[in-house]
Amino acid sequence: MACFFPFRCRARAQVLPCQESAFRVTLEAELKDWPLSQGWGLVVSSDEALRELVIVNIQESTSVKHWNLEHPECPIEVGQAILEVNGKTERNEMLEELWGKTAWKDGKVLIQMLIDVQLTPRQRSFFNLAIRRYDVVDEFLEATKVAHNVCMVEPCTICQEALDGSSDVVRLSCGHHFHKCCAQKRFFSQKNFRCPCCNNLLGGWN
Repeated sequence: MACFFPFRCRARAQVLPCQESAFRVTLEAELKDWPLSQGWGLVVSSDEALRELVIVNIQESTSVKHWNLEHPECPIEVGQAILEVNGKTERNEMLEELWGKTAWKDGKVLIQMLIDVQLTPRQRSFFNLAIRRYDVVDEFLEATKVAHNVCMVEPCTICQEALDGSSDVVRLSCGHHFHKCCAQKRFFSQKNFRCPCCNNLLGGWN
């Protein structure tokens, strides 16, 4: 089950006339309701050889859902490339913006993205590999998921939010617990699965 947190959001679109396959997105949400463990619900992948971020999965996200309902002509979908996030175009800086360093103003968090719906052959090849990797990570975490609605005393050390049973929780073999969606994003960017808390090697993928 994907992480889901209800919060109010707004969305604005701007289709670029000079680049018909790309469009700009602005998403806003109330800061007091902002769930760090979910972020914007976008699971992306990239590597040193690919500057853009490729959308591999979209967890159930109110902000993206509202955007797609309000802008059916340019929906945010799996298989698109993110070219810019909050004015950042470098890979690591875009990831930081997506994973927690989102701008906020007047009690709201916001994110602005430039998205291209047409992947280049290189991006498409990378996307196909990333999809297979995502399935391996998801299978690994499904095997470590604890019973639903289990509450933990310690917070998730990735997002620092409570493990209160409002989202799926995984228990790694080293004994540490995390939100599944937090661990998913972390493991998806690793060659080998290591605990974010103790760095214990848990496995890998081919």
